Amino acid sequence: MPAQNTAADDARSWLKNLVPYQTPNLARSIFEIVITVGLFVACWVLMWLALGVSYWISLALVLPAAGLLVRLFVIQHDCGHGAFFKNRTVNDWVGRVIGIFTLTPYDFWKRTHAIHHAGTGNLDRRGLGDIDTLTVREYEALSPGRKLL
Repeated sequence: MPAQNTAADDARSWLKNLVPYQTPNLARSIFEIVITVGLFVACWVLMWLALGVSYWISLALVLPAAGLLVRLFVIQHDCGHGAFFKNRTVNDWVGRVIGIFTLTPYDFWKRTHAIHHAGTGNLDRRGLGDIDTLTVREYEALSPGRKLL
């Protein structure tokens, strides 16, 4: 009869599989930035060119451009955690430049995001960037309209 895998075995297996992704890879980081920025700029150029043909085509190109803008923010987020490049200074400057495109001031966001992580799950330290989590007492005190929201 084959031995059954336990939850601990599964966790160890996952950890082993994730080892290659625990440290930044310079080539992969540069590749991701070049591809994302290149596609984002291409979308903007195509939207501008499409304006002479059809507003609908230009509007349709907003969807991939928006997705790429979110991807840029994800890179900015990873830079804020110091996870995109091995060098903290490079992370910070790439994050600042991307912040121009995402309209998110990098240093302010990084500081508030660190506060968010420091208090995650602690209802006494809720703050900027947190999902509104209420106690039962707080929820019951809300008006019926606020309970719907």
